[in-house]
Amino acid sequence: MLERYAFSFYEVIVRIAQLRSAAKPWLFMSSYSAPLKVSHDIPDLIATLKEMRVECDKLDLTPTTDLISHIESEVQQKGSDYTYVDMLNHLDTLSFSFATELRKNCCFRIAKEKDKYFQKDDLFGPEVSKAFGSCVDEIRNAGSCYALEQYEATAFHSMKVLERGLDILAKKFGVDFSYTNWHNVIEQIEKHIKNMNSSFGADWKEQRKFYSQAATHFMFLKDAWRNHVMHIRDVPYDEGRAFSVFSNVREFMQALAEGGLTE
Repeated sequence: MLERYAFSFYEVIVRIAQLRSAAKPWLFMSSYSAPLKVSHDIPDLIATLKEMRVECDKLDLTPTTDLISHIESEVQQKGSDYTYVDMLNHLDTLSFSFATELRKNCCFRIAKEKDKYFQKDDLFGPEVSKAFGSCVDEIRNAGSCYALEQYEATAFHSMKVLERGLDILAKKFGVDFSYTNWHNVIEQIEKHIKNMNSSFGADWKEQRKFYSQAATHFMFLKDAWRNHVMHIRDVPYDEGRAFSVFSNVREFMQALAEGGLTE
C-alpha cells in the first residue's frame, strides 16, 4: 500500500553534513600517529544515528540500519578512544550507504492540486460516511487513485460506491440484488416505487418522489458510465471523465444520505 512520506530524512542528512564539517578541522590538526579524540561531538553523533535509524526503518533500508548498529557499537566500544578519523570514516560510509539505497527506491510526486484527494477520509462528506459506512474505503481509494492519476481505477472505485448505494436501495424495497444486470434490478425497484402508498407513512408521496428520482438517476449513471467501466470497451478514461464520474457519484450519494437512505 502506498504511504505518504514527508522526506524528513533531509534533516538527518543536514545533521550528518554538519557533523562532517565540524570534524574536518580537527582531522587536519591531528597527526597520523596520534589522531585527536572526539569529545563534545559524541552526543550529537549518537542522536543523529538514532534519528537516521528511524528514517531507515520507515523506508526499509536494512543495510544502512545494520551499518548504524555497527557504528553505534564502535562508538560505545572505543569510548574515549573514539577519534575524529573514526568519526569521518563512519560518516562517509554511512552517507554512501544511505544514498545508494535511496537511489533504489521509487518515489511519486502528487500534483499540488490533487494532494487533497490522496488518502483522505470523508471525500464525499461526513454524512455519506455515516450513512454508508461500508463505502468509506472505496471512496478513499477513488480519491487516492485520482491523485495518482490512475483514472480508470478512479472510475472503477466510484462505481463500486454507487453499486453499494443501489444495493441499499434494493434492500429498502426487498429486491434481490443477486442480479448481475443493474438494469433488471433498477426496473424491479421502480415497480415497487410505483406501488408505494400510505403504508410508508404520512409523507409517502414525498418518499415516492425521492426514490423515483433516485432510481432514474441510477439508470442514468449505469448507462453513462457503469457499463463502460465494468466492461472494457470504451476509450481510456482521462482526467476529465474520471473526475466527472467521481463528482457525479459524490453528489448522488450525498443526495441519498440527505434523503434519509442509510445502511
